[in-house]
Amino acid sequence: MLFPRRLQLARRVRRDSRLLTTLGIRREDPARIWERRVPLTPMAVATLLEESKENAGGSEEELRVQVESCKRRCFADSAYVQAGATIVPSLEPSVDLVLGIKEPPVPSVSSLLDQSDKKRTWMVFSHTHKGQSYNVPLLSAFMEKSKHQDLIDYELLTAPAGEKGELKRVAAFGWFAGAVGAGEALSLTGLALLKRGIASPLLHLPRPYTYSSLNEYKAALRHTAQILGEDVAAGKIDLSDQPVVIGLTGSGNVSTGAKAMLDELGVDWVQPEDLPGLRGGDKVPPSAYFTRTDGAPYQRADYYANPTQYRSDFAHKIAPHITCLINGAGWQTGFPRIISSADLDGLIESQDRKQKLVAVQDVTCDLKGGLEFVDRHTTIDSPYAEGPGGILISTIDILPSELPKDASEHFSSKILPYVRQFTRGGVSPETDPQVRETLHRATIVRDGELTEKHAWLAPAVQAWRGSSTSSTGQAAPSDSGPRRAAEVKRAKKKVLLLGSGLVAGPAVEVFAARKDVHLAIGRSPSNNLAEANGLIRNHENVEAFNLDISDADKLEQAVSNADVVVSLLPAPMHTAVAKHCIQHARHLVTASYISPEMKALDQAAREKDVLLLGECGLDPGIDSMAAMRILDRVKRNGRRVSSFVSWCGGLPEPSASNVPLGYKFSWSPKAVLTAALNEARFKINGHIRTIPGERLLAEHFPKVDLWKGLALEGLANRDSIPYAEKYGLGPVDGLKDLFRGTLRYQGFSRVLESFRRLGLLSSAPFAVVPSSWADFLRLAIGQATGEDVARVDHLRSVIAAFLGEQAAETVEVLQWLSLLDAHDVARLPKPLSKVPIDNFAALLALKLAYQPHERDSALLHHSFSLAPLHPTPGDLLASDSNDAERRNDTVTASLTCYGTAEASAMSTTVGKTLAFAALRVADGHVRGRGVQGPYEREVWEGVLDELESAGVRVEEKWDVRGE
Repeated sequence: MLFPRRLQLARRVRRDSRLLTTLGIRREDPARIWERRVPLTPMAVATLLEESKENAGGSEEELRVQVESCKRRCFADSAYVQAGATIVPSLEPSVDLVLGIKEPPVPSVSSLLDQSDKKRTWMVFSHTHKGQSYNVPLLSAFMEKSKHQDLIDYELLTAPAGEKGELKRVAAFGWFAGAVGAGEALSLTGLALLKRGIASPLLHLPRPYTYSSLNEYKAALRHTAQILGEDVAAGKIDLSDQPVVIGLTGSGNVSTGAKAMLDELGVDWVQPEDLPGLRGGDKVPPSAYFTRTDGAPYQRADYYANPTQYRSDFAHKIAPHITCLINGAGWQTGFPRIISSADLDGLIESQDRKQKLVAVQDVTCDLKGGLEFVDRHTTIDSPYAEGPGGILISTIDILPSELPKDASEHFSSKILPYVRQFTRGGVSPETDPQVRETLHRATIVRDGELTEKHAWLAPAVQAWRGSSTSSTGQAAPSDSGPRRAAEVKRAKKKVLLLGSGLVAGPAVEVFAARKDVHLAIGRSPSNNLAEANGLIRNHENVEAFNLDISDADKLEQAVSNADVVVSLLPAPMHTAVAKHCIQHARHLVTASYISPEMKALDQAAREKDVLLLGECGLDPGIDSMAAMRILDRVKRNGRRVSSFVSWCGGLPEPSASNVPLGYKFSWSPKAVLTAALNEARFKINGHIRTIPGERLLAEHFPKVDLWKGLALEGLANRDSIPYAEKYGLGPVDGLKDLFRGTLRYQGFSRVLESFRRLGLLSSAPFAVVPSSWADFLRLAIGQATGEDVARVDHLRSVIAAFLGEQAAETVEVLQWLSLLDAHDVARLPKPLSKVPIDNFAALLALKLAYQPHERDSALLHHSFSLAPLHPTPGDLLASDSNDAERRNDTVTASLTCYGTAEASAMSTTVGKTLAFAALRVADGHVRGRGVQGPYEREVWEGVLDELESAGVRVEEKWDVRGE
């Protein structure tokens, strides 16, 4: 029989593609008692079976559906039977496509694979694509080449949306989270009011999960509204003095879902400015509580461009008048919080602990985020915790599971087009391009091997297979790769942290969160014992012990007992630690620049299969990682970098900067001072410049205009030229700019240059230890100027003669530092060293310390100019014209991180980066050996992902042709 050409092509594609004949819907892990959702509803199953029947024409290729029996599921087994599916106790080996919601237990996957080598596709929320260590065993189960398994993750199903075609997730549950969150908030408010001695109809409103559908819950809300209205009309309830007032934040799907439920309740929506008079509330827009620090009104575009210039007045304008807050507004580091912990404490105290606000439902579940005081998750079983002032706080992170049928119907409709593709012959050249690309982006494993995008996960699987072999005694799969002794020695990974100083806290928290890690903190006996004990807190897997780093035998013993050593010691001490690591085959991770002395250990480390990983902090660290992520994409898109300019700095927040130097210390004072004396080399506007260390402060960049409202200046940061090779930018000759700089507030360099000239930053020792601070200043100035400053009262005249116009400001600062005021000097500890810079660093650490209420910030900004990898004649002509910059594509990356009451921005960005990098090494994700920086994908990708999960996010902006 002859077919039309179009039909012939379709039949050929069906024969050549792997036609799906059996679809399986798995039963969710019994341990997930509240997971009642399904990936496909019975109606969707019936639709697929009917379509298959029509297409197959009664042939053996007709689709079959198996459903594992489950009595907990929101759709009964009988509903699937009516749809045409077969109920089975467990999926049979013949199944071609397995669908589920959450990740399946490894034994259930292995059981099916052991019965058959059949080619098969799995679609679930696997939680494996970020290298999550707890799910590496699951990923490994799919990666048996002989089993031919494919793994597709729902979370990675993305498709273009909106005018700009930005990739958005295909299936999102925000609306349901908001709807259920509103229901939980209403019930919570009823209970909270009862605790305050006030009864309301909300007390009798059952929680959303007690209803079988969204419509039933809506009906319950309407019924509650009716009863409330009748009781008020009959005088049974008088709410004139104490109305139930609900504030709702956010403007996305979450707040839309919440608003829909509140509308069912019949609430009156009022404007925020009417709150004081009405004693009522509204869906609160950002303009109602965010204002610029200069008093200008809220503008959305300006807010997102300059978040640091805004403050939140929610605690003063809105919170005093509302009973319940439903938070649906997302938050990112660097943006003002809606309510800080301090704001809430102030509200509670101002109302004598009888504040109107009694309930908070944080639908975002962003711990310590927009609502800083929200610090824990709650569950459906235990839905609330008591917060400050007795406020009941709920943060349930699986809210859509409370209305499983409706959520499942929504989810099923979203993934159906992609499931249908498999029932019609699989993905082929004839597949709709958008569907094909969406499935391609979501595929983690194909035919038992990681796809190119996820190849970086291979070392984690290899390390886990090796580790499981050592602990079970069973042979690892043949394709698991060689096992390293240091990676598989113990099931419990042992980390040694050297140092317990300013940036240790967040690092300890990261390690302590991993129950498969034991952290030992080796602290110097001279350090504050309370500080070290504070790091331990109630962590069962953390201990601290005294360790004198100068005692080589004790240091060696401590290193030998660890798997990975993390050093927060001063950079010159790393080399001694590294030698012990090499001797005992232990890995080392630091946040410091790689010194020549450390680099000299490269070959010895490689021979012992040891990794000495440096530059894993902020700068160096996050700056390089963020740059490598951008450069990876630039290269994949066939472009090259023509200009790279980077700025980074740790600074006080503006309100804490009104001190000399405009600076306060959240890390080593001596390191800050010595960094301002390093020689610098860079390329600007096609010319390479070198600035000697003694000229660095004098030749600073007086204005760096990156963040609106911040008066910044900059210093060139060491030698930028080697970064052309480190980052893979190509020959330096091909770059117009290659520059790395350090940010400070304007005025820093001018004052510090005066100090340098006066000898306060000198490393040349005095002949004697100064007897007082006045004596210290006299010795330093005398040594620097060559003047015989015999008497302290001669200092002002010597300074005036030596510094000229800069003398007056310098004298004022020296007075503030108590170096020219005998009364204040008497209250300072005496200088302890012959070395001027050591004494001066100690003094600055004391005088320029952060106060308890002050925060610091970490700022990072990269700017790239891009050009075609192979320029056209037109591009070459443009490169010599004034039109060049307009023709070039640009990319920027920006980080703004603010400190909190718990941790400074510097300790967060340095400590967490260091810890995440160390854990990647401990988990076997990093294959490199020898002396390395964070320039390989196996380091930077995973660390940046973990940092983003922890709220430290580098935002990228691409202005690139064709994207």
